[in-house]
Amino acid sequence: MATKIDMERSAHNLDVDAVAEAAADAAYEKADRQDSVGMRALAGLFLLEHEFRRVPRHQHLARLIVNRLNRFAPYDCALFWTCSRRGRIYDVTISGVAKSRGTKPVLKWGRGVAKWLSKSKWTNTQISPSLIGERRLKNWPVNIPKSGLYVPMHGMDAKLRGGILLLRDTGWSQPARVMLNQLAEAAAYTLDALDTGVHGRLAARGKRKFWLLSFVTIALLGGGFFIPVETSVTVPAQLAVPDGLKRAPQGSRRIDLAVAPQNAIVLQQGSRLITTYKGKTYELEVEYISPWLSESLNDRHVRARVIGRGTQVPAGLKQVMIENASVPLPVYGLYWVSGFVSASLDALGKSPLFQIWR
Repeated sequence: MATKIDMERSAHNLDVDAVAEAAADAAYEKADRQDSVGMRALAGLFLLEHEFRRVPRHQHLARLIVNRLNRFAPYDCALFWTCSRRGRIYDVTISGVAKSRGTKPVLKWGRGVAKWLSKSKWTNTQISPSLIGERRLKNWPVNIPKSGLYVPMHGMDAKLRGGILLLRDTGWSQPARVMLNQLAEAAAYTLDALDTGVHGRLAARGKRKFWLLSFVTIALLGGGFFIPVETSVTVPAQLAVPDGLKRAPQGSRRIDLAVAPQNAIVLQQGSRLITTYKGKTYELEVEYISPWLSESLNDRHVRARVIGRGTQVPAGLKQVMIENASVPLPVYGLYWVSGFVSASLDALGKSPLFQIWR
């Protein structure tokens, strides 16, 4: 008898355990389904934010939001618009609506809704017919729901950059509203990045402009060295001493000049120089100029011959002013800038206010 009762108790316990195990499995399966839905929505949000960083223009971002957002946040109609920091509406995009003559009324309605919501100063807000008001409901399209969720987009400076309006008859849960807030923040940062050229077509265009500008600048600087600019320059000079003699003869017709490298760039054998000494003009022809490598950055040694019969170089000559000297255009510009800066600093140093400040 006892054995039969024990067997019945054991069978009952087995049934209870089986029921408990089945209930636990059902609970785990339900939780897994809920987690799966949440994880899919979160994965969709991450993928959409990843796509934000690859859009080339504002229009591509708008279409991406109104057409792809329903993958984790179902809606019947979506509006996306951008605006200036002062609230001026730039562009309005409506899901399923392309710009054409036939869609002008609905796009005009969307622009009016964008202006209304941009001026409202609302944060994440659920829209209802009572909130819309009777006046706006008169112009509301019949096939578009009159309830939804408004999510503003604020940039890093906390200024409004646009907004997203998702319309549907059912309400919005708190997790969905939080995810949409994050999405709007990412969209606003993307707009700022596009405007500043961090990425997108403006960034690629900026890189091309940079390399093009660099190439043009280098070409102009390189070509400028072949454009001589005439100027006057005073250089040290002395009578040339022929080989085998200790000093130059009194009637020497040759002169040695020490010319700075930047002033000697365009000099070559046969170049003509004009100089004036004690009211008398002399014309010189370059016979020899030291090579670049031998002089490095030191003054170039130039030997010139006086042109003209019976013309001799005065024995007391110490320096001459070359009146038709030439320097390359970039060097001339550098001299002009340095002279302007030097003159400005000298004038500033003589200013009474500068003396008081010192």
